[in-house]
Amino acid sequence: MQDAVVLFRFQTLRRCKKHVLPNFVQPLLILSMNDSENTFTRYVSNINFVKGREEYVLAVLLFCIAWITCSLLYLQNESALMYFGDAVSHIVRARQFIDSQQLGILNIGTVWLPLPHLLLLPFVAFDALFYSGIAGAAIGIPFFVGTGLLLFSIVEVLTDSRSIAFFVALLFGLNPNIIYIALTPMTEMSLLFFVTLGGFALLKWLRSGKDRWIIVCALAVMCATLCRYEAWLLAPFVSFVVLYEGWQLWNKGKKSSAIMNVLIAPIGWFGIAFWFVWNYVYYGDALKFAHWTYSVGTDAVRITLHDRPQEIILILGKALLWIFGPMLLMASVLILFFLKKVYARKEQLLLLLFFSLPAWFVLAAILIGFVQIDQWWWNWRFILTFGLFLSVASALCLQELFQKIRSKIVHAFVVICFYAMPFVQIAVPSVGVALFNDASKSFDSRSRTAAALGEEIQKRYNGGSIALLTGYGVGQRIMISSCLPLKTFNVMYFSGDTLLTVADRYIVLGKDRTPESEEFSRYWISNKETLLRLYNISSEDNYFVLLERK
Repeated sequence: MQDAVVLFRFQTLRRCKKHVLPNFVQPLLILSMNDSENTFTRYVSNINFVKGREEYVLAVLLFCIAWITCSLLYLQNESALMYFGDAVSHIVRARQFIDSQQLGILNIGTVWLPLPHLLLLPFVAFDALFYSGIAGAAIGIPFFVGTGLLLFSIVEVLTDSRSIAFFVALLFGLNPNIIYIALTPMTEMSLLFFVTLGGFALLKWLRSGKDRWIIVCALAVMCATLCRYEAWLLAPFVSFVVLYEGWQLWNKGKKSSAIMNVLIAPIGWFGIAFWFVWNYVYYGDALKFAHWTYSVGTDAVRITLHDRPQEIILILGKALLWIFGPMLLMASVLILFFLKKVYARKEQLLLLLFFSLPAWFVLAAILIGFVQIDQWWWNWRFILTFGLFLSVASALCLQELFQKIRSKIVHAFVVICFYAMPFVQIAVPSVGVALFNDASKSFDSRSRTAAALGEEIQKRYNGGSIALLTGYGVGQRIMISSCLPLKTFNVMYFSGDTLLTVADRYIVLGKDRTPESEEFSRYWISNKETLLRLYNISSEDNYFVLLERK
């Protein structure tokens, strides 16, 4: 009788945890029922150890992959982590809070959302991390590992399969585009982490109904909206879901719970509200960031894509194919055949909608003209968040596929096909790692010359301030490559006939006619004689002139 009771307890526990126990453990437990109580006790005591092994293995793998890649890239080229011009801008902006001619909160600025820069602050304070660019990896790698673990947890809850969860999370982490962006000071990795955290908390709330999870979701969405604009659609979505649930609770007579939902709903909007208020208070225009964002891109590209949505769709499709591979796209399309099942499960449907919203925002921004892309990898990083949707949709598709096809040979073949894509991206030049190619292209001859000029300034520097009249982006590359304190540099903005002061010991002038330095180029041409009476030319090339005061 005792054995029968224990067997019943074991079978019940086995049904609940069947995805946790390895197959070889189960027969051993059944065969040892003659020592039933001790066996059951040992089984229960071992569950925690068995259950956590996949997460630990996944975390270690992702961490090692990221740091090994970071080391290889840095050893190959010390500028590899800051090939993107925006990467330099982000890391310099973070440092300016504590090292610039204007310290403090005013460095929040506009256009760039502030949270990634604030997260970088503890790391850019160390010169070795700042000037090497490794400060970006210092926050990017934890976010990278955290995103993988959260994705694992999401897929495990949805599919009740730890093997599929591990497979999907590791596939996401092996994507070389994701790895590279995690090593840079760019803002995409922080966005991916907070969006994934929001999706995980939303799923847990839909499953458990506990308020703490929807609060975590709303806070994660708030943080995401302070990282990148793609997350701004998530705030109204979460608010609508929470308010709808609150309305249902009110109709059921649970008024206290409904009121709690009403209080939680606005939390996701706080980041957006802060940004409007900040721009209004400091710049006198709540939409200042939008005007500047629109003016950043070139009119030529904007006109090319205007009223040609079919070309935009083709470019986005190519970007998705090159970055995530045909298997993920195919599996995500196949989920349409199981749409009835997805629609019947509210948490699956809402989660897929949640993860698709950043992609819809990007598409709308491209059509309006705020975001510009081309077929040669430019700005393909904007679609990275779509990888979360593809991963979840693929996991649901694989669950259905593996249930219908039991052949282990087929399963192994599918897994090999999925995992082939990262190796193809690295090994086949015609495919390549799109984001790294884009970054490498950004590090052009002008950027390399700016980096070399910064190193030359470091050798020549003998006290005094340095005026940068080069355009902001390339000026930041000069600043960081010089390894001098940022407070040494006087970054100048002027228009029209505004005259240059002669207080600076050094002047760096941009000569080329790029949009951001054309005005400085005209100033150099029209004021060359005046400047040469006060300054000597220390060096000159096709892009820059370095002047030192006599």
